[in-house]
Amino acid sequence: MAPHALTDLHDTSGYYPSAAHRTRPHTATHHNSPNSPHNPKPAPSAKIPFGNLGFGSESPSNVWNLSADEISELEKNVRHFLSLNEPLNALNQSTFPLTSALTAKLRAVVEHVYGEQQFFVISGLDPFRYSDFQNVIIHAGLSSHVGSKRGMGGRTGGNNAVIQHITAMPVDVNAPAGRYHGPPSRNQDIPFHTDNGDIISLFALSTSKSGGSFYLADSTAVYNELAAAEPELAQALCNDWTMISPSPTTPPSTRPIAFPNHHPTRVLLNCSRARITGTPSAPRPSSLPPLSPLQRRALDALHFAAKRLATEIKLQPGDMLFFNNLGLMHARDGFVDDEESGLKRHLLRLILRDEECAWRLPWQLRGTWRDLYGGRVEEEVWPVERELFAFACSH
Repeated sequence: MAPHALTDLHDTSGYYPSAAHRTRPHTATHHNSPNSPHNPKPAPSAKIPFGNLGFGSESPSNVWNLSADEISELEKNVRHFLSLNEPLNALNQSTFPLTSALTAKLRAVVEHVYGEQQFFVISGLDPFRYSDFQNVIIHAGLSSHVGSKRGMGGRTGGNNAVIQHITAMPVDVNAPAGRYHGPPSRNQDIPFHTDNGDIISLFALSTSKSGGSFYLADSTAVYNELAAAEPELAQALCNDWTMISPSPTTPPSTRPIAFPNHHPTRVLLNCSRARITGTPSAPRPSSLPPLSPLQRRALDALHFAAKRLATEIKLQPGDMLFFNNLGLMHARDGFVDDEESGLKRHLLRLILRDEECAWRLPWQLRGTWRDLYGGRVEEEVWPVERELFAFACSH
């Protein structure tokens, strides 16, 4: 089950869920009550259909094992882009052109991600064959055919990076006071949450010695289970929450976590625990209203419901995952690296959006999405070498 050992004896932020807030699973249909502002949604299957990740002919329809010819085509495009002598922000469908067959396959990825399955894996690359710079080109080049827009995850906090490194980094005791060292830059569990953005793409460059499994849980199934078991907690998710601002110069926002009435058949969730509870290295400011006991119960119960319904994905080096961040929650197990043996977990993250297939957003999220995707390409920052996750980008 996912994730295991969500504990930190030195953490008082509430970022890690309390087992005291577990709820019992409930399979009955949730009936709307006169006091409930939301209507029940058709519950999808509890488990996301997955099967074996990237192994042979038995792979499911949402796993694409690249052939040798397809890998050669991608490598040709890397050489082509390098020959242009352009900066990385110039990566797009024109500067990373693909054959019509590959383009069609990548359009199918978009349809999977915005459709019922909501995620897709491209498997078969060997990132150890390429330089750090080339791996970024491969990830961004392929992704430009999946999402026509790239998001700057921390733009409202002054961080214009479009690519983030998810890898454990040592604490620098000489770092300036207040430098953020959040969960994506540590090796501990990360509880169930969502990021901001439509599509999250993760490219696994290397894996840890042990642990580090990734998990996806269908947001609609999670919400429906919670609504059936403890409707007052589901109601709390639909009420306004005061979120931590990504920047000290911008005011906090107030909005719901769950949007059960927006999409015809799905419940949309936008739930970053870092923005709600704070994290061990950046707790919730005392200037904000404290979370109520009901809110803490609801937030933790949401995690444990997702944990019960989660599908485990063991990403291997070279796997590139695309998933619908509006329709799926995700989490990660803690892990142990062995750098001397080359076993160090390292993923790249991109935030994408396809304008043709994108879901209509609740009005409460539209400003965040404008900030996320509204920057000019010339403003993009591309950290090729690993660096700490900024709090403005964090989850």
